[in-house]
Amino acid sequence: MGDVFAGRFELIDPVDAGGNSVVWRAWDRRLGRLCAAKVLRQRHAGSMLRFVREQRLRLDHPHVLSPYSWVAEDDQALLAMDLVGGGSVSSLVADFGPLPERYAAELLAQLLGALDQVHAAGLVHRDIKPANLLLEITGTGRPVLRLSDFGIALSLGEPRLTQHGAVVGTPGYVAPEALAGEPPSISQDLYAAGVTGWQLLTGEEPPATGPPPSRPADAADESVLWRVVESLAHPEAADRTPSAKDALAALAPLLAEPLKLPAFTLDGEPIEVFDHLPPLPGPYAALAETPKPPDHPEPPNSPTPAESAQSTELPQPARLFQPTELPQLAGLPQPPEGRPAPGRRRVVLAASSVAVLVAAAVIAVLALDGDQAGKKTPSPNQSSTPQTIGTRPVTPSPNAEVKVGGACGWQEAGSIETTAGGTRVVCRQQGSSYRWVKAG
Repeated sequence: MGDVFAGRFELIDPVDAGGNSVVWRAWDRRLGRLCAAKVLRQRHAGSMLRFVREQRLRLDHPHVLSPYSWVAEDDQALLAMDLVGGGSVSSLVADFGPLPERYAAELLAQLLGALDQVHAAGLVHRDIKPANLLLEITGTGRPVLRLSDFGIALSLGEPRLTQHGAVVGTPGYVAPEALAGEPPSISQDLYAAGVTGWQLLTGEEPPATGPPPSRPADAADESVLWRVVESLAHPEAADRTPSAKDALAALAPLLAEPLKLPAFTLDGEPIEVFDHLPPLPGPYAALAETPKPPDHPEPPNSPTPAESAQSTELPQPARLFQPTELPQLAGLPQPPEGRPAPGRRRVVLAASSVAVLVAAAVIAVLALDGDQAGKKTPSPNQSSTPQTIGTRPVTPSPNAEVKVGGACGWQEAGSIETTAGGTRVVCRQQGSSYRWVKAG
């Protein structure tokens, strides 16, 4: 049996890691079901406050991933959510390349439906990209997308946590006006959705710098989907599609056509959203056969109209039992033999307000000299923690307390820092202890 948080969540194995957290596959003893448990491992107050903001975002929509419980103690916190095992849209494109237009339109429509709900709640996600779009395991059936990772989402009525002049987001998906210093807006989410649509159709990564991606020369002029994608990703905000609802309306003629399943790639390979998670250990495999409780049903297999944003009380926090050891994440299990290697997985979420954590985080932020509290640690290779670009460096600020070979704690396993000499280091398990080693 793995380590147990709060006498309830048994941590089975780590399935993903970001700059501020580790996501575990876990067993929820109370509900008798598997779940994803996002465990915060961050000692910076600014990131703690961002984590608190992530808990506040309770959006009831079939294509938005939301938590159902949390526990916290001191600088540790755990969020529990549905386990989404089909990888991400990023891994889907990495596995199969350019997607057929009708299949790509299905995914884009589900993303736009989720964004319509997010924007109706007065929120800007600020990190729309394929890696943050998780997929349910549906095989060769209709894909089911879940929008995740609200770690830097911003309410339009709240102050920003980033330093003035900083630009947050993932290179290639940040709208030109954001790079120019304009404040966050829903139009910037729509731009990123357009770039995501471009990636679905081309199978390519967008350029990190330079002009926005453009339609390939061989794309059909009469393509409804390409017109929608180009309007969403227009470099001028004033000429961009004004809302997700408008983009959905423009997609309607294509969505009216039946989605033929299985869908096939240009090479004739059937497109499959398979299970990206490794086999469960024996004891948990038997437990997992227990049906999920009715209050946490599977999402429907087709897009639904946007629903009203809801705020739901979560259980009060319980005290945590500190895990005795955090396994090294470098050797995560691979998918079953015979399956294509998946891309990066993201099992992330959005959650609701937590007064205790807000108070603690705000006090810590004030102690970090006001505006400087918003600095965050980016993770490499477009992980779920967005990089800071534009006027800010893409590596953490030098930390005089960190040195190569120095000791670090299990809570910091996977965290990236920069030494006073400018060397990027990562906290890794070394035998029974944890040490800062040079980042690869």
